[in-house]
Amino acid sequence: INDEVVAEVGYEIGDFMKEFSEESGMDADVLVQKCGTYLRSKAGQSTFPQLWQNGNGNAEFSAGEIALFDRLLERAYEESGIVTSAFAKTFYLGTQVLPEPAMKAIWAVYVWCRRTDEIVDAPRPEAADPDAEMLSDLSEWEIRLERLFDRGEVVDVLDLPLLDCKVKYPSLPITPFSDMIRGMLMDIPGLGQERYETWDELHLYCYRVAGTVGLMSMPVFGCAPGFTDETAK
Repeated sequence: INDEVVAEVGYEIGDFMKEFSEESGMDADVLVQKCGTYLRSKAGQSTFPQLWQNGNGNAEFSAGEIALFDRLLERAYEESGIVTSAFAKTFYLGTQVLPEPAMKAIWAVYVWCRRTDEIVDAPRPEAADPDAEMLSDLSEWEIRLERLFDRGEVVDVLDLPLLDCKVKYPSLPITPFSDMIRGMLMDIPGLGQERYETWDELHLYCYRVAGTVGLMSMPVFGCAPGFTDETAK
């Protein structure tokens, strides 16, 4: 993402962490992890049950720490909106009619999808075996996804908005996110497919790379009265 965002908006996404690190006196990675702990502490017991089973569900923070974490999260959401605006202009325009919490949540979902897509589409000029490296990166990305959904673990500042979404929308399912990764696998030359012989084959591909976004968004949008998630699907 960063190389393209620099060309589009003139600076690297996430660079603001230097400011927060200097202000707090903490290393940027430590600060991200502490903010992740803060967000997990706001989740219900059923969202990350392993934390409660291990006795790690409770955490206390000072008013100053909470204010710092809230500002950090707000800035991470702001950066997510910048990425969405830079690379999905019409999609971003549609988010402007949503209530602010939903708007930000959709930005977080889009950024995760964008980062997933970049694993497959980004050039790898220095890789000895680009396809093998891509497969390895996708595998690591899926493990990272599972850890976020199962235990609320984060790696970098752009993970924080998605974690916050999981806390605010605990019904957010991991399945469409995992399925999108499998859709990316279908695009890898020599491993995926370039031609689809049947409608069912094409339908599976379309679901994985596009329809999944609708399922990711459903907990944010909700359903009209009288309709269920199954009806919407």
